[in-house]
Amino acid sequence: MSNQKQYLVKTYMQPRVASILPSATVREAVEKMVAKGTNGLVVVDAENKPVGILSTWDIIRYLVPEYLEKDKHLASFEPESLFMERALQSQNDAVEKFMSSPVHTCKETHSIMEVATLLSEFNIRQLPIVNDDGVVVGYISRTNVKKAIADVLGIV
Repeated sequence: MSNQKQYLVKTYMQPRVASILPSATVREAVEKMVAKGTNGLVVVDAENKPVGILSTWDIIRYLVPEYLEKDKHLASFEPESLFMERALQSQNDAVEKFMSSPVHTCKETHSIMEVATLLSEFNIRQLPIVNDDGVVVGYISRTNVKKAIADVLGIV
């Protein structure tokens, strides 16, 4: 039997998860992100099962009008008040309108390589960790994977 260390999700995951319901508003999401010092929230249903991810990036994309997405150079001709107007107009919109879904998940018993593969394949920053019932029990991010790499290299 090998004494080699196992690099599992449970060793590196964060047990405290910043989450929000799909019916929550943009305002509530931004308030929670600021209060928790995070750029992402796990969107969960009433049973605490993940239904999406909401990142600051999702909010930014939602605030940018479609015509600017199609023709980005027009942004320099827009009044600076457009940002404020869009933020105010969107503050009561439900996050389910623009959260990233479906959400990819892992379990505590999965390997860090499985996490790294999912993060790489889908170009995402974090994964909710679920138990056998699909309930969120934590999350793991690129920072956690970086800590595992540092552990392997003897840096930490």
